[in-house]
Amino acid sequence: GWIGATKGSAKHAEILNIYNNHKPLAGGYKVKTTDAYCATTVSAAYIAAGIADYTGTECGVERYTQVAKDRGIWVENDAYTPKIGDAIVYDWDDSGVGDDTGYSDHIGIVTQVSGAALVVTEGNMSGGKVGTRAMQVNGKYIRGYICPDYAAIARALGDDTGAADVS
Repeated sequence: GWIGATKGSAKHAEILNIYNNHKPLAGGYKVKTTDAYCATTVSAAYIAAGIADYTGTECGVERYTQVAKDRGIWVENDAYTPKIGDAIVYDWDDSGVGDDTGYSDHIGIVTQVSGAALVVTEGNMSGGKVGTRAMQVNGKYIRGYICPDYAAIARALGDDTGAADVS
């Protein structure tokens, strides 16, 4: 529902309000309208879905990568085929050779998977908007993935089948 949001719009304000009103506030930092907000968008989506206790939240991409590593939900493998709801982390300095382990620059949530083709919904794309990007598994610029354990989350939230529908 946030696709098309631009910095300063009502939808952008909604993303920031969801993030900034969640406690504890990651790093104690309240995101401003002028800040980059890709990680904030991912965090707000996880907060709105009621799963932030399992995914963590962050407004900085490199810090979010560390949060995922600390929680055991980081996948350091460009060739991993993500599931809907996983977050893809980018490194814009990726050479395209080998598994990228560089600095985490940008993030979005995988919203479609079809074979090796992905659609990722991202905040703070060019022009400060929320939009989508087509990617391929093992594509250049993939740093890694934040992969919440949706089955465990579903069980923890009372779904005794252990299967969460994240589509």
